[in-house]
Amino acid sequence: MKGSGDVSLRHFFAGPENRLVEVAVRALLDNGADDGMKYNPLMLYGAPGTGKSHVALGLAVAFRARCRRSVIDTTGIDFARELTDAIETQTTEEFRRRYREAWLLVIEDVTRLADSEVAQLELLHTLDAVLAAGHRVIATAPLPPGQWPRILPSLQSRFGAGLTVPLAPPGPEARLAILHQVAQEREIPVADAAIGVLARGLDVTARELSGALGELHMRAKIDRTAIDAEAARAYLASRREKRRRVDLADIARATARSFSLNMSQLRSRSRRREVVTARGVAMYLARQLTDTSLAQIGVFFGGRDHTTVLHGCRKTEVLLRTELDIQQAVQRVQLGLQTM
Repeated sequence: MKGSGDVSLRHFFAGPENRLVEVAVRALLDNGADDGMKYNPLMLYGAPGTGKSHVALGLAVAFRARCRRSVIDTTGIDFARELTDAIETQTTEEFRRRYREAWLLVIEDVTRLADSEVAQLELLHTLDAVLAAGHRVIATAPLPPGQWPRILPSLQSRFGAGLTVPLAPPGPEARLAILHQVAQEREIPVADAAIGVLARGLDVTARELSGALGELHMRAKIDRTAIDAEAARAYLASRREKRRRVDLADIARATARSFSLNMSQLRSRSRRREVVTARGVAMYLARQLTDTSLAQIGVFFGGRDHTTVLHGCRKTEVLLRTELDIQQAVQRVQLGLQTM
């Protein structure tokens, strides 16, 4: 998002499909406090991978840097957990004071509060206090207010009273910018023509674009070839073929073999480091190589929710940039899949 002046938001490319997001962010960052209040609360909604968290947390970082005031960023489920802990330890007043005096309150995935009416009521009163003080609220959810099952109507009404902004997956223009940015940051030698082929052929999220370019880069290094338009087209063809024939069980078996584990360990609730790493690699590759949803991946790998799967994929993406052993593990699994 050029021109915002913040490092985190600089890497969000709005594209024509997300112009309203750009307008809202500019208003919050560039205009005075009074003018920005018409966007309060700012409600961002969209499917996983559209950049809701990126924008919300980017704004939190920007406000911290510019205003040096109290900023709280949390998730719906963490808000509920903190409230439970505060009740059990009799520190509810301290909990309320911290949240209600925040100059900026960022709540991600509000719909995760569906299982706790007590937490919903507490958040309702928190919002009233923060808004009455003239402070700001930013929230994210998969759907707009009014469409949240098992969430209090009054809470949905509060979040819908400001500006509700949908986020769409990146279009061709944004995908082109994202791929150029990834190539530059990761120093991937890729021809402009190849980036154009990928941008047109990959209708996926920003994270998936980054993963696809990384995979193509690994292939090029193994084969000692250049990443040109022909290589990009060949990659897209193989990707389409893989999506037709590779399933979650194939990926799990190949990953378990690569990490010297068995399938039951990979799909268990174990938090052993090697199991967690292997599971993250398997979930990451499931997103890259199949059309399976985050929820379906979570169910397969031990009944995890989509947020847990997304966290595991993001962590693996980060490790792929810096950890040679993770890069090699992903290569081993991919090679194993090719021989199945």
